[in-house]
Amino acid sequence: MNTQISILTVLIASAFTAVTALAQTTDFYAGKTISLIIGSGEAGGYDMGGRLMARYLKTYIPGNPTILPRNMPGASSVVAAEYLYNVAPRDGLTLGTVQPGIVLNKSLDPKAKYLPERFSWIGRIQPATLIGIGWTAAGLNTLEDAQKREFAVSASGAAGLAAIVPWALNKMAGTRLKVIRGYESVRPQFVAMERGEVMGIGSVSLADALARPEWLRDHLMSLLYTIALKRVKYAPDTPAIVELASGPLDREVMAMLGSSTDIGQMLMAPPDVPGDRVAILRKAFDAMIADPDFVEEAEKLGIFVEPLKGAELTAMVSAASAASPEALARLREVAQPPD
Repeated sequence: MNTQISILTVLIASAFTAVTALAQTTDFYAGKTISLIIGSGEAGGYDMGGRLMARYLKTYIPGNPTILPRNMPGASSVVAAEYLYNVAPRDGLTLGTVQPGIVLNKSLDPKAKYLPERFSWIGRIQPATLIGIGWTAAGLNTLEDAQKREFAVSASGAAGLAAIVPWALNKMAGTRLKVIRGYESVRPQFVAMERGEVMGIGSVSLADALARPEWLRDHLMSLLYTIALKRVKYAPDTPAIVELASGPLDREVMAMLGSSTDIGQMLMAPPDVPGDRVAILRKAFDAMIADPDFVEEAEKLGIFVEPLKGAELTAMVSAASAASPEALARLREVAQPPD
């Protein structure tokens, strides 16, 4: 009899502890403020997507915390990634949305101060459909034009795909693209292209390009390539970069560059956030992307929701972080700026 009472007492105590822990977890975000770090400048696709998430996500987090977006541009989101990894509190009150090239950057630069697979990956909104574009008034209509003479294209920093892909194309496809770095976001790059400072952009989101339909209508802008493993339905006549490489090793390298698009536009948190809080954030993210109002507003911004859950995104990042030594060596060779 005493044994039965002891077992019952233990069960009641365990249940009470579990309920108490759940209540503490559920109440954690009440009255709190979450910082959402956006790893780009203002007005671009990543900025608009980050601010859209800031408006909707709080509705689905128990306690309805305030979410404050904060732009942290620099080195194609590497600055934001290193902040999230090394500086930001690991309590679930800091989130981030960064360019997916940070995963590739770690393969290129082992000294980068973060490990992509250790971030707390919350979920993906959409794949990143990234393209290289040319300004037709400058004579850059196709990559064949860039094989005949030099064209200047803009980029943020050396760590981003806007610089890496043109450098790789120069070495693997015989183009003559001169990368001009130092632009904070896509808006000043568009302005620079209009002014004739550059003749194209090494990488922009397709959404940013489609946000200027008059440029396409009036044939002012050309789509040079898609940074992807295959052509995308939104630009079926534009070659994927894997088509532009010859030989299996170079195709593997281009596939590594293109795989960043699958990681896409996502939400993440620093490493070592308590598991119960990661679970809350993932559940809230899944509810947000199922909200018809969120989907409708996203589409108006050129964001087409094709989600991945946090666990799937984590597995994808881990896979993208692995590569053969030969492919890594070739990637580091072709991704270097010219002497």
